[in-house]
This record gives sequence, structure tokens and C-alpha cells, in this order.
Amino acid sequence: MKLNAATNGAMRILMVCRTDRPLSMPEMARRLGLTEALVLKTCNELMQAGYLVGQRGPNGGYRLAKSPETINAFEIIDLFEPQENLFPCRLHQDGECRIVALCRLRAACEAAYAAFREELARLNFADLALDPIDERAVQDSASAAAPQFAATGG
Repeated sequence: MKLNAATNGAMRILMVCRTDRPLSMPEMARRLGLTEALVLKTCNELMQAGYLVGQRGPNGGYRLAKSPETINAFEIIDLFEPQENLFPCRLHQDGECRIVALCRLRAACEAAYAAFREELARLNFADLALDPIDERAVQDSASAAAPQFAATGG
């Protein structure tokens, strides 16, 4: 199973957004290692769905439209991922699958999907939110991992 880039981006965006202060699109892209185009597209979809609000201007940016406790993790996946794309079953495509009645893979995938859904449905974005202290540690480790070039005389 593989989540698409927009789903992954949406989950990460909601993990860093807060209700108390807006986060600019360039800042979000830099912090999360996402392209500005993906952040913009994903934030627009999250705004249309009522999860984010945007504010223009020098102190503008995106912030959560509602309390993080009320945003369920799986509903975000549901928003960005069609269920039939999560597993390799042709049942929902044109033409009937020839082995549908006997397929153990389909049954196993359906059970895995149910467990995946149940696990993520128990989490909300208050559970998943990054603590500002944790964010600084990530930024510090990213800067420490960046290659350092020494000036050499020659």
C-alpha cells in the first residue's frame, strides 16, 4: 500500500498547523521538505474541505479551521485516496474479475484495509501534532546533516 503525495502532504501539513497562528506556505514547504506547488494544491483542497483557513498579508498563512481533536486521521486519507487504489484488486475496474469468488488476496487486502482504517480512525491531529520543541530538534538535525564546505586557499 502506498499513499499518494497529496495524502502524505496533507497529513504532514495538518501535523504542523495550529489553530493559534498561521503558517506561511514557504515556511511549511521548508519545514516539511515538500514543494511549494504541492503545499499550495494540498492546502487549497484542505481549505475547501473545511480543515484549514487561509489568511493573506504579511502575517498570513494557513491555520487549522477547527480543533485538532476533531480532525480524524483516517478522514484525511479518505479525502485524498480512493479506497480502490490502496490495494491491487481489479474488482472495481471495468470487466469482472475471473477469480473474485476464490480470491484470497482480495479477502486479505480487505482485512488489512479494515485494520488500517481502524488504527487511523482512533487517531486525531491532537495526537499527531508535532510539538514546537520537536520541530526545532528536527530542524537542528537537518542543518547538522547538511554538508559543510570548508573554504580552502589555493
